[in-house]
Amino acid sequence: DLTADRDLSLLPVTQQVLAEVEQPLRITVFHYRGTRAVYARLLGKLRDANPLVAVELYDIDRYPERARGLGVTAAGRAAIEYAGRRRVVAALPEESLAGGILGVVRGRTRRLVLTRGHGERPPGGGAEGLGRLLGALDAENYRVDVVSLLDGPLPPETEGVVVAGPQHDFLPPEIEQLAAHLAGGGGLVLLLDPGPLPRLGAFLASLGIGLGDDMIVERDRRVLGTEGLAAVVEEFRQGNPVSHPPGKPIESGLVLPSARTVDVLAERPGIRAESIARTGRGAWALRDLDRARRGVEPSRAAGDVPGPLSVIVIAELTPPSAERAVGRLVVVGDADFASDAYIDVLGNRDIALNAIAWVVGEEALAGERPAPVPEIPRPLSPLVLSERQARWLLVGLAGIQPALVAVIGLVVVWRRRRLG
Repeated sequence: DLTADRDLSLLPVTQQVLAEVEQPLRITVFHYRGTRAVYARLLGKLRDANPLVAVELYDIDRYPERARGLGVTAAGRAAIEYAGRRRVVAALPEESLAGGILGVVRGRTRRLVLTRGHGERPPGGGAEGLGRLLGALDAENYRVDVVSLLDGPLPPETEGVVVAGPQHDFLPPEIEQLAAHLAGGGGLVLLLDPGPLPRLGAFLASLGIGLGDDMIVERDRRVLGTEGLAAVVEEFRQGNPVSHPPGKPIESGLVLPSARTVDVLAERPGIRAESIARTGRGAWALRDLDRARRGVEPSRAAGDVPGPLSVIVIAELTPPSAERAVGRLVVVGDADFASDAYIDVLGNRDIALNAIAWVVGEEALAGERPAPVPEIPRPLSPLVLSERQARWLLVGLAGIQPALVAVIGLVVVWRRRRLG
């Protein structure tokens, strides 16, 4: 498929989901008059990818009883039936339909918990929230509950816990819950912005993972609009399940707008941890967060550490008994990248969703996803420039271009006066 947006092919995620369909599966889409073609093309690709898939399209105004019989109450919805199970989902975009197929094939919904009570990113309400991430998770067959770990044990059947940008540290009982969940075979994703989190840091240290008390600056390759504070990540470990899932590698980089270092300290018995993403050599880890925010030049004399710097670590906890599941952990030194303001920049969306899919054992959902049409203003552009390139751009836009206009104007005035 050589089209610019690969419009002739299904997403890798959808292809993986369809590979799990082993019995007849029926997709019935209801649409308004004149919009049939919008859905027919996608349904045709699904049918071609797996002969067990049967598709039907109906005008909801002409067949309202059929729609009600399948539980469909509005146009643009699809009823998916498989092995006696039925689920109604949005027929577009493609990942929503893929999530619905996965739901009826598996017969259950993956359950996640988003923690609260420590200044974490809200589930919605502005550019700093996680509304777009949670919307994508809902489309991919996840149920997300927002809970406080101090209110009691985790909800039954919780498979993954996401801690997104806490501003205050967790209390010992909360740390114990996270540790027990992980040791029991659960998944845990920690998105940790720069700032003091001593108890979480000690918890990670017990697993052989170091949480840096620093902030990364990258002035050689700055992302336009970030004043050099964003970490640009293009170096990923080959074969890792988050950025390089089997046969479906993420082809774009990652932007961490406000990042700290996360690295492997030492081996621990029963724990396999590895760093999977690093910045370039031009990045620095500044020990003093205030110096980083004020734009002070990094220096080895001040204890600053030059790149490459590790920013993402994954770990598996191998149980002593084969009867217990393996606990999985992903630690990212930033939470901004998954917020509404930045999630659609470069490969941020794919990395965030792949990390969650891996910790809950849902490898079928790992892979690249289409970039949705932007719906909110973002504070940056994904254009990455070196310091030299940024200076030349400034000179060209603020100096050379106005000078050329002025010269052309002078030439025009001179010629007019000369010609009388």
